[in-house]
Amino acid sequence: MQPRVLRANLIRHIREQQLFDATDHVLVAVSGGQDSLRLLRWLTEGDLPQDLQPKVSAIYINHQLRSDVSHEEALVRQAFAQTPHLQSATVRTLDWAAAPTVSVEEQAREKRYGIMFSVAKQVDANMIVTAHHRDDQVETILYKLARGSRLEQLTGMPAKQRLANGLQLVRPFLGLSKMALKDIVKEPVQEWIDDYTNDDQRYARNRLRHAVIPDLQHINKQAMTHIIDFADQLTALQALAAPQIDQYVVALETGQLDWELPQEQLLLVLQKWLKQQQVLDIKNRQLQQAIQLMKNKNVAAGTIHLNDHQRLIRDHQWLSLVKS
Repeated sequence: MQPRVLRANLIRHIREQQLFDATDHVLVAVSGGQDSLRLLRWLTEGDLPQDLQPKVSAIYINHQLRSDVSHEEALVRQAFAQTPHLQSATVRTLDWAAAPTVSVEEQAREKRYGIMFSVAKQVDANMIVTAHHRDDQVETILYKLARGSRLEQLTGMPAKQRLANGLQLVRPFLGLSKMALKDIVKEPVQEWIDDYTNDDQRYARNRLRHAVIPDLQHINKQAMTHIIDFADQLTALQALAAPQIDQYVVALETGQLDWELPQEQLLLVLQKWLKQQQVLDIKNRQLQQAIQLMKNKNVAAGTIHLNDHQRLIRDHQWLSLVKS
């Protein structure tokens, strides 16, 4: 596809999905890699239509987990200094009591987003924008599938989502391959840092990227496209099913749910019900125990302990959540 057509299609996507416009102030998450530097350049090079051009701030977070981070930070500082029309440019460093050795990616992500939320509030930005692209989306879907995630998580990352703190998280590049990003900007990004830890296949996502996905593409060259199509169809099916699930949730809350429904359907109902009550980190095994408790015609009461502070209690046809 010609770069001009690619950029025009992206603009049309921004409009159709209402990802952002000139009334927004976005905080761009910059890592020092080529994708995020292209995102920053695309948002600031002056090629967006006037009614879509948001205010732009940028943030870089030094995770202090690689040997080349000082070079990376210097590169990003230079990029910030050379970027026109930035409302603000923030550089922060993660503080670790001790360098993590397990769940490194998860811990770094949690700390990173905590800082971004704080800085967004400080600079009065209402959106955080990241450079996640189609290749990242495929990795996410396969990763969630391999871990046994819930159905709604297999749809991948949304292009726009409202966070609990009121901020919006926007991913404008999700429909584009990593290869296509080089054609998004008119002025090429000449220098960036490749994170060498991305080649370490001890990390699950890296193994997906370097081993699993290439094998799938060997089976079918369109494997990545088909995975995205699957996620899109799943999203559509969930939208169609949502009203029925909502009715079942109401029935549950009023003690009228038919517990003779198939277990797979009841799992979806319980997941939706608990999500509405901000109870998210519950294993399906625990929900299956609750379903079996409610299906058991020989008892009228019982308790399923979810964690130290939450439990599900049966009282005849009623199932209630108790928090302590």
